[in-house]
Amino acid sequence: MLSKMWQAFSVLLVIYGFYLLFLFLLDTFLRINRSIALPASLIITSAFVGFVLIFWIKKRRLPL
Repeated sequence: MLSKMWQAFSVLLVIYGFYLLFLFLLDTFLRINRSIALPASLIITSAFVGFVLIFWIKKRRLPL
């Protein structure tokens, strides 16, 4: 029971980390070029999410 709660908490931390990464990239790109800020932030964050999902599937360590 405790391990499942810890896994759920870990997944929430990973999701929150991706949210913070998106906000950081958005803020950075808004300072550089407003027209590419949202698409670039979404693409880079989505790439990281994809890498994590591929890693989880490949290593058979899917949370929950």
